[in-house]
Amino acid sequence: MDEIITGCDNPLFMGPTVRLDLTTILEATGELQHFLDLGAARLRVEGSLPEETSEALIFSMADELEDHLRAMRSRQGSASINDLRVWTRAWIDERQEALARGPLQGGDRG
Repeated sequence: MDEIITGCDNPLFMGPTVRLDLTTILEATGELQHFLDLGAARLRVEGSLPEETSEALIFSMADELEDHLRAMRSRQGSASINDLRVWTRAWIDERQEALARGPLQGGDRG
């Protein structure tokens, strides 16, 4: 997992922070196209949105997926590429099922 995590110094927190490289994770697990397909489906369901709103929707999905992967890794204590693939796929499948049931409302976005 070291190669898919990048470190940076955030002067606001006075210490190192770690950010997942979600694109690399999605590519390495073979889930990039599925994530993009999910994003396209979300945009279709939401209807005609301004460009900024569409971008915000996709970024919020990425943030939610990153939070999910962090939580799963924390529970397990470590993560292999296969673990990341399984967790990512489960997250995407859950979101696709929710879309099939109908538009997401309010805080359930993502």
